Amino acid sequence: MLIDFSIENFRSFGAEQTLNLVASNKLQEHPEHCTAVANTGKSALRTAVIYGANAAGKSNLVRAMLFAQAFIRGTLSFQQLALDHFRFGKKKNPSAFVCRYLVDDWIFSYGFAVTPQAVIEEWLDVASGKNREVNVYHRKEQTISVGKLKAFGSEGEASVRALKALQFLGVRPEQLLLNKIVDLPESHRGKLLDKAVWWFTDCLTVLLTDSSFPTLIEFLNQDTSFRRFAAAFLQNVGTGIVDLRVEQTEIEAERVPQEFLKRLQSSKGREAQISIGGSGVQFHLDPNDPTKIVRDNLAALHRVSASDFSLPFQDESDGTQRCLNLLPALYHLTKQPGVFVIDEINRSLHPLLCYALMKLFVESCPGGPQQMIVTTHETHLLDLDLLRRDEIWFAEKDDKQQTQLYSLADMKVRNDVRIEKGYLQGRFGGIPFLGDTKKLTELIHCAGNGKDHAKKTAS
Repeated sequence: MLIDFSIENFRSFGAEQTLNLVASNKLQEHPEHCTAVANTGKSALRTAVIYGANAAGKSNLVRAMLFAQAFIRGTLSFQQLALDHFRFGKKKNPSAFVCRYLVDDWIFSYGFAVTPQAVIEEWLDVASGKNREVNVYHRKEQTISVGKLKAFGSEGEASVRALKALQFLGVRPEQLLLNKIVDLPESHRGKLLDKAVWWFTDCLTVLLTDSSFPTLIEFLNQDTSFRRFAAAFLQNVGTGIVDLRVEQTEIEAERVPQEFLKRLQSSKGREAQISIGGSGVQFHLDPNDPTKIVRDNLAALHRVSASDFSLPFQDESDGTQRCLNLLPALYHLTKQPGVFVIDEINRSLHPLLCYALMKLFVESCPGGPQQMIVTTHETHLLDLDLLRRDEIWFAEKDDKQQTQLYSLADMKVRNDVRIEKGYLQGRFGGIPFLGDTKKLTELIHCAGNGKDHAKKTAS
């Protein structure tokens, strides 16, 4: 579970801001929304819903998480950082990312600071319910120091051996040491380091507004129970779909462009397949014959007057496609630990469906090690029967064009206040500033009449 995430000098974030998911001890509502944090006496929230005006920085928070994850996994072009730093400051500080997260009863604190030229600092700390926080490793530019992990027994000793080997081999200036650890076989990492990287590689899933769930078709094809759940959900919300199926065809590798083939051959993990047309078509190498490529086509079955009709899933509505790509989050989070970060969860969804998705999540696995963090404009979710006050966050830009993050729990709000109404009235900030529409109307009329508005105003 994510405990908190801090970011500095990235896109609209100038000065450091923190999304803090430690539950407030002052709030008593919805205790099932909290998960105990390793005998610390504190709990982590299972949900965070972030509001803000357009261009306030909500999506940039999601992109920051995706940037950190991709950098750790080695799937990011290092040069991208030069385009993503905060643009409105005179002093160019390093971009910094710090993440505290919970795996079992171990609390990890990982962070790095980076410029467009090199990683200048990186560190990993760990604490368990039995031990105080200790440093696992610290890196200052190219110098790496390894901490003493005797308190963690054999689990720590194995990780120390792996770190000392990497310390001897060194790391490239533009590469994270944690990325080197990700590339190690699991058996060579030691349990401590394996837990540390597992959270970024397998636990955390980040979905941008226009992205689809990365292994949706594979998941539908291999997990019969999920396919049944997804089809039943889509049928239950009135999409007309009664079943889903994956149809496979083989293509000779020589019939596809060489660049496409090389991309498939060089990919691994989640990137070992290429999706085309949203969630409808996917290509991957045949595991038994590298000279062949398998094309997976997702089809939706509709039943009309006792007759069945199969449609390519990419022909379904945007809302139906969006809904299906969110369902793995709900299904995964009822089965196993996981953190899903979803940008604009309401995109293409009816307000009632969006509410139902969130309600299904918070009710399906109370108190468990599952988390859903979303950005949205959907004000129907501003309901204290659905969410705690410390689960509601706002993003707003200050006069320096920097994104500021703050929680509803930071404000004095009566229990009987209608949060949705108060938000739309501007009581909590995080809404767009709407200027004088009369001036806009005049601009339209002046443009239509071929007049210069500035001259008209001066006269």
